[in-house]
Amino acid sequence: MIFCVDAGGSRSRGRLVGTDGGVHGAGESGPCNPATDAVTAAASLARLWHTCAAAAGHDPTDRAPVTLALGGAGLGIAAARDGLLAAAPRFGRTVTISDGYAALIGAGGGAAGALIIAGTGAVGHRLYGDGRSIMRDGWGWVGGDRGSGAWIGQRALRHALAAADGVIAPDRLAADVTAALAALSPEPRGWIRLMGPERLAALAPLVLAAAAEGEHAALAIRDRAVAHLAALAGVLDPVPALPLWLAGGLAAALRPLLAARLGAPVAAPAGDALAGCFLVATGRAPPERVATGG
Repeated sequence: MIFCVDAGGSRSRGRLVGTDGGVHGAGESGPCNPATDAVTAAASLARLWHTCAAAAGHDPTDRAPVTLALGGAGLGIAAARDGLLAAAPRFGRTVTISDGYAALIGAGGGAAGALIIAGTGAVGHRLYGDGRSIMRDGWGWVGGDRGSGAWIGQRALRHALAAADGVIAPDRLAADVTAALAALSPEPRGWIRLMGPERLAALAPLVLAAAAEGEHAALAIRDRAVAHLAALAGVLDPVPALPLWLAGGLAAALRPLLAARLGAPVAAPAGDALAGCFLVATGRAPPERVATGG
């Protein structure tokens, strides 16, 4: 069987699949980004395996006949990847690819095209007909992930703190963010030390909700996020005849806005990252081969 894992910054999903594609078990677990927290990532992966094995009626200690097909955030960093695999349960065979490439393969079943993932982070991938791929952004919330949930949440946090300082007038967005963060700490100066990409991304729905009701500051943040995603699409070597897919937790809210900004269709993926992991692990799609110099 193939233990397919979509290891994300906010949550991880798993699917235990036979070589014929039949699903035997599935489940979810917590954050699984080894570049952010390798210990938490390994623990999430172990819990996910036990959940999927239990759902399939499979002995979780019997891992020799199982291939781990891991598509994960942070796996492009060798030290993070090696640390996760050393701490996680050992399987008979392991195939690792980036979470973005897994989603790209799942989106089109291995066909050429481009994919943007807008979730906790943001990354763009493009697959060429010869099996080469390119990746843009995905730098993490400190250096990039422009237009992501963490990016949106960081702007919302700054907006709330500016309102607290009296630099800007209080508004609905500042009040909503303040109320949400007060549940974490009653002292605003305590919020900063608690912030990471997942907690920042959890503020994004507040921005989207306020923007949907026409709140000015929320609209400005949302529209700037869409502009960043449009710019990302523009550096994926787009070809009008090939599809552009948008996936991730923000996709449903931002897909029509991105399509309007690009003046071109933005499709929903046909399959997910778990499907992509399965296709790569079984040789039905090419392994990740990132093009250099382009």
